[in-house]
Amino acid sequence: MPDTKTDIFPLAPKFYEGEIKDIFSEDIPLIDVRSPGEFEHGAFPSAVNIPILDDEQRHQVGICYKEKGQDEAIKLGQSLVSGKNRQEKIDSWLAAIDKNPNILIYCFRGGLRSQLAQGLLREAGLIVPIIKGGYKRLRNYLLSNIEEQVERNDFLVLSGHTGSGKTEILGRAASEGHRVIDLEGLANHRGSAFGRRDTPQPTQIDFENLVSIQFLKEEKKGTTPILIEDESAAIGQVRLPKTLFEKKKVSPIFVLRIPVEERSEFTLDYYVKEVWLAYREMDDAADLFFEFCKAPFDRIKKRLGGPVYDECLADLRAGSDDLAKSGSFERHKEWISKLLIHYYDPLYAKGLARKSEYIVGEGDEEEFMSSLKRG
Repeated sequence: MPDTKTDIFPLAPKFYEGEIKDIFSEDIPLIDVRSPGEFEHGAFPSAVNIPILDDEQRHQVGICYKEKGQDEAIKLGQSLVSGKNRQEKIDSWLAAIDKNPNILIYCFRGGLRSQLAQGLLREAGLIVPIIKGGYKRLRNYLLSNIEEQVERNDFLVLSGHTGSGKTEILGRAASEGHRVIDLEGLANHRGSAFGRRDTPQPTQIDFENLVSIQFLKEEKKGTTPILIEDESAAIGQVRLPKTLFEKKKVSPIFVLRIPVEERSEFTLDYYVKEVWLAYREMDDAADLFFEFCKAPFDRIKKRLGGPVYDECLADLRAGSDDLAKSGSFERHKEWISKLLIHYYDPLYAKGLARKSEYIVGEGDEEEFMSSLKRG
């Protein structure tokens, strides 16, 4: 076993020499050699976690570092990456490199763990650059980028009653080349009490990283205003970056005006039909679906009012049973209409009244798209 740091790292590390911006705007693949716990707490979308130490091993090395110093901690880390365990890690890294020859390596600060991984790969005949400063540098860059992008960009906010299809309209605008940041898509949530999806939301750190990276990608399209949806400060369990939320509050607004019948059908499609797909093949599908949909009703019961709450739950229960028996969605239209009329529409009207001075246009999707062309 090596006795000194020089023996463990006999060659100077090779660092990535490109721009940090390019890593994210070009989706350069990354190997994150931090522990699984660190990766789960926050990482980057183009990164794969192939840790050099697991969480317990990292804890052991940390204790050793505090009690005996860096050299002893390095020796312990080296001993933990040995034998079969060592070869399995190298094989995993090599497989990732084989798929993405331009891949880069990082650890928390671009130090010992990434250099150890690079050294092991050197032994296998490959040199993979390390990101100097590691995760901390990349994270700080993305946080600073949000501040800079918000400062120098103008925004146009798309508003409208629940069920107006704002996210889908913005998606069509993006397909026509307009600059769009789909905040709900990045948050994996529809942004309302009933907006939870059946897959988890990103962590707050990951959400911020995704927003920052999307700014970098939209930067390539020019300098026209960035289109965003009229969100509250929180989208489910994640929150908008503060500077972005504050800029949104004073940005121009286009208000969609969509008939309630169309909004009800849209809400049925996305709040019921789409969600039912995840439950229909399960045992006790009706009960599980009912409980999933009931949870947000419980959160808004006070604002909705007891009698309306009871009516909606009765409709939801009957509709869930109908789905399991016959696949009929008709009964769900009843609680959706009540939800829009008694909860969402009054809430929306109150919020829009507070920012009426920023409204620059209103109408349907055609009028919105026409306004974009007019500039």
